[in-house]
Amino acid sequence: MRAYKTEQRARILSYLESRHDACLTAAEIAAALFPSVSKSAVYRNLADLEAEGKVVRVTLAGDRSVGYRFQSGAHCAGKIHISCVRCGKTEHVSSDAAASFERALRDADGFSLNKAECLLYGVCRTCREGGAK
Repeated sequence: MRAYKTEQRARILSYLESRHDACLTAAEIAAALFPSVSKSAVYRNLADLEAEGKVVRVTLAGDRSVGYRFQSGAHCAGKIHISCVRCGKTEHVSSDAAASFERALRDADGFSLNKAECLLYGVCRTCREGGAK
């Protein structure tokens, strides 16, 4: 199916790119872009952007709702993501830590990760040290 390059789509993509370190629900995206982008346009475009590989749908920790994370091609390709359950910030696992983790899973359990969809939850350093509320 051909994706149309509309102004609403461009605004959604730009907003997600500017928040590349977050996993956002469709409702959060719609609220942030209202009234210039309709709620139905957010849902429709998120489905298209997911099919195109520009966003990844994830299950959010805590309430198990669905969120979306911008997937910026080479920037995110082959990376394991970690997300803070307190502040919501999402980052890449360092290359060394990711390699060790993958090796340990493969050696101990014979398991190979799908890094494109791998999101681990925990508490970031800033939140652990009391810097974020």
